[in-house]
Amino acid sequence: MPDILELHEFFVEGNNQRRSHVLLHITEPGTPEEKAKGYFFALAEINNGPIEQIEHLQQMIDDLESGYYETDDQPGKNAFEITLEYINRRGHHILEFKDAVVNCLVGVLRNHSIFLACHGKPEARLFYHNKEQIEQINILSDSATPTGQLFSSVLEGQLNSGDLLYLASPHVIDYFTPDRITKIIQTRNLRQSAEHIQKVLSDLASELSFGGIIFRFPTNEDVPKTGKNPLRIDNSGSAASLDKLADQEKNTKIMMDPSLFQGLKNRFAVYQQRREQTAKKRDVAQVYTERKKQMITSEKGRIETNIRPRETKKDPITNTILISIGKIIVFVSASLWKLVKILAITTAHWTVGLVILITNIGNQRQEIIRHWRLWWYDKKEKFSALPLISRILFTLTLILATIFISSVITYKIRASMKTERAVYNNKVQAITDKKGVADASLIYGDENRAATLMTEAQDILNTLPTNNKTRQKQKNDLAKTLDETWQKLQKLTVVTPELIFDLTQTNPNAKAVNLIDIDDSLITYGPDDKNFYKLSLSNKTIESKTYQGVGKLQAAVTPKENDLIIFSVNEKEIAVYSKDSSSILNKTINFEKDNVKIDALAIYNRKLYILDTANNAIYKHGPTQTGYDRGASWLKQELNLNNSISLAVDGDLYLLKTTGEITKLTAGEKQDFVLGNINPKLDKPILLRTGSSMNNIYILEPTNKRVVVIDKTGKLIAQYTANEWKAPSGMIVDEIGKKIFVLDENRVYKFGL
Repeated sequence: MPDILELHEFFVEGNNQRRSHVLLHITEPGTPEEKAKGYFFALAEINNGPIEQIEHLQQMIDDLESGYYETDDQPGKNAFEITLEYINRRGHHILEFKDAVVNCLVGVLRNHSIFLACHGKPEARLFYHNKEQIEQINILSDSATPTGQLFSSVLEGQLNSGDLLYLASPHVIDYFTPDRITKIIQTRNLRQSAEHIQKVLSDLASELSFGGIIFRFPTNEDVPKTGKNPLRIDNSGSAASLDKLADQEKNTKIMMDPSLFQGLKNRFAVYQQRREQTAKKRDVAQVYTERKKQMITSEKGRIETNIRPRETKKDPITNTILISIGKIIVFVSASLWKLVKILAITTAHWTVGLVILITNIGNQRQEIIRHWRLWWYDKKEKFSALPLISRILFTLTLILATIFISSVITYKIRASMKTERAVYNNKVQAITDKKGVADASLIYGDENRAATLMTEAQDILNTLPTNNKTRQKQKNDLAKTLDETWQKLQKLTVVTPELIFDLTQTNPNAKAVNLIDIDDSLITYGPDDKNFYKLSLSNKTIESKTYQGVGKLQAAVTPKENDLIIFSVNEKEIAVYSKDSSSILNKTINFEKDNVKIDALAIYNRKLYILDTANNAIYKHGPTQTGYDRGASWLKQELNLNNSISLAVDGDLYLLKTTGEITKLTAGEKQDFVLGNINPKLDKPILLRTGSSMNNIYILEPTNKRVVVIDKTGKLIAQYTANEWKAPSGMIVDEIGKKIFVLDENRVYKFGL
């Protein structure tokens, strides 16, 4: 099968074609003679170049293409080198434009051979596989073009199957570094890579233009089963871009020509001429009116005239008033329109002038400065030519106008500040009122209403501004008073726990995350720790023991007889720790299904209860001499056990979910159980502890570093937290002894209830 070339391009036209313009040209051979010579391609970026230079460069690319396909190879030189020498002799005029920067790359892909010539600093990199990773080489890193030379040398190499040749205009590297290109081609095919690059560059909406080409000869594994060449992208972008640039060049020339201010002068001259003509007409009309009055009032026969006075009827006073009002409205509207028009034109002229002053477009900065100086000089001359009294009145007018505007602005600012202070004081008062009502609700036992009011007060507090030290202090004081009520509402106690064991002193690499008790000892363990640790509460000693051949220790439970500990291992097996042997041994257990996953354990009256979220089931197993029997499904109705994380049994079964929901089950059926108001709400709790000898339910939640205590009706009893805790992961409750043990990052703490 002949080699198949995979070729894709990307092209993004910028918003400022004069600043940056990209030409992208690819010729796909059609005839057998052209196919023998391969693909011709060119990529050029012109910065700050006029349209004449861009047209010359486009013509050069067209000449190089036609010359290459029409020229035969010669001994020692191929057609590309011969044509390139010819272009070099004729292409000096392309580089003669001042302030223009040209970056150009031309080349030929002939079978697997690649020939490249460049000017400036275009991007050309080869990406290839090296063992298990992709390496890249900048193939133009050593290329340098002498001043005044269009193309100085030709680079020649081979593009092997699987290798990728990436060509891009210089500004592309500002947004796509070689490392980023490497990651893109690792995670996408060639077409998706080109489309991704084009979309990102297009979304920039930049003034710059971008372009690039990607070549690749696929390996046998990558070749499409149809054997067809990949679809080509239409390369008409360069011609359309060039036509658009021509139109834009004309508009830009008109927009930025220094005659802009000359046009303003012309309009002013026309305005002056119209005023003079109007004044002349007014003078003629005045002379005619006076002459008419003279003829009417003169003695009869002294002056001959055909004008005779006639009686006129007077219009009603209402018509006169309406006509006067209409004239006033027309006059005011026309005046406002003229004022708006003058302001708009003046603003536009000054804006254009500022843009030219800042950017020096067309080297017109000095012209703008000269015009402004002349304008200022003209105003000074006119002011100096005014009579003294006029200058004094003008100055007083400016001062009074400034005072008036300043007074209006000051009034607005003060009114705004007064309104803002009123809003701020109302918020502070609302917080105080809601807190007072919440405290009263707590006294009368209405915790739900108190929680609602406190939430509203907290929301208002969060919106209080702190734009000065006084307000910052007031907000902090309000936050402290709210915290006091929150603690009453939350029944939160910040304890100072006692550190009784630190496993890192025994084993610096300890990874204990779970805690279980047996008799007067605590057992800590973790699935990633090959040791378990026996912590004696009586003599405060730590005994590290290694277990082998059992598997990873996960969930654990101790019966009320305190004679053993049952562990779940390897997701669907169990092991038992005997206090007599102080060792962990595997035990047998069977299930109705093969794909069981043990998520949590509980034991009651020697019966083992197992939570299996994979099959949405809870199993009940009886003890045997070698472990536990096959067991049976305990649920009598279908329940959604997703996100369930822990369970405990005291006759009833309590199931905890990571969402903070607690489900109560009796004899396999769901019971009504409403969790009381807990603030903040439970967030990803991990452990639930209770038993037949315990009055309450204890929940461990690492997110807020707390132990939550509720009674068996769901009512909140207390919450405990400690500043020493970071990520508590295990808990044992001794309700009779009124103490709780918490495991946190290989440290065991104790605090009293």
